[in-house]
Amino acid sequence: MGAANEVQELQKEGDGISAEKAANDRKKIDPTLYLVALLTVLVLSVSYFFVFALPNMKREQLAWEKERYAQEKQFRDSFNKCVDAAEAEYESYIRRNGSPIENEPGAFSAPEYIWDAAEKSRTATLDECSRKYQR
Repeated sequence: MGAANEVQELQKEGDGISAEKAANDRKKIDPTLYLVALLTVLVLSVSYFFVFALPNMKREQLAWEKERYAQEKQFRDSFNKCVDAAEAEYESYIRRNGSPIENEPGAFSAPEYIWDAAEKSRTATLDECSRKYQR
């Protein structure tokens, strides 16, 4: 019976080794699972970028461009109003200090110094507009 006891002990030891090996095998993760996890993270990252981050970036960029366009338009409009005011002042000065020419609607006659003063004032105002509104 001694041999039978040895066989049983060897089987028990073998079972222990098998059980230990099975436990170790359970602790080890298959390398393909690492690859699948890595690919999943990669796909989720790329998806996040294209679904959320990129459209948000484009929205912010578009809002910034709209704001910049509105500011530039306001700047141009202000410049144009300044130029129009200078031209209106020139016309007004000539009308106040000159006399209308018969048979020519909108035409005025004035001494040379009136024309020079009106032109000097208009040029100064246009220069002011340019300094103030041109970049």
